[in-house]
Amino acid sequence: MRCCLWLAALSFMIAGCQTPPIPANSSLNVVEASIPSMPGVLREGDIIQIMFATSTNLNTTQRIQMDGNVSLQFVNDARAAGKTPLEFAQSLEKLYQAHLRGAEPITVSVISNAAAVYVTGAVLRPGRISLERPLTVLDAVMEAGGVDNSRAKLSGVTVLRVEKGQRVSRRVNLKHALEGKDSSLFYLKPFDIVYVPEKAINF
Repeated sequence: MRCCLWLAALSFMIAGCQTPPIPANSSLNVVEASIPSMPGVLREGDIIQIMFATSTNLNTTQRIQMDGNVSLQFVNDARAAGKTPLEFAQSLEKLYQAHLRGAEPITVSVISNAAAVYVTGAVLRPGRISLERPLTVLDAVMEAGGVDNSRAKLSGVTVLRVEKGQRVSRRVNLKHALEGKDSSLFYLKPFDIVYVPEKAINF
């Protein structure tokens, strides 16, 4: 009886460790070959203030949503992530031309840069890593103090991301990256979780 219970528990653990398939339209499928926009651009999670010169009733402070948009009066969703505050302000001026009397200056400022990722598992300093600059998975692991070489399984690193209310994951082989066998760059997005698993122990 004890043997059956142990086998059942082992089967459950193995099933729980399997990585679910990545949805076809997931951003986790995107492996970028070039460096993304430099620091200074707006990111998901940033809190921004939008100020109108005369139509002050439209002034608002908002957090950029995980899809990169902010929801505004009259124009609904407006893409903010990936643009500088000046570029976003200029795009808003064009969007609002049809809703306001003539051109009206709009200013956009960053109130708080809350974007961060989280690294856990077999690393020396697990925890929150601020996204003050673009980070690859390897960058984030190094910011967390590097891996614990006696425990870490570099070939099985997992990135967890929330998309459309669902948690999706991608397996990343950091062993190949460190050996120079994989030159592709996989950049993290705000609130990603990087999990460095431990090596299996055989008794």
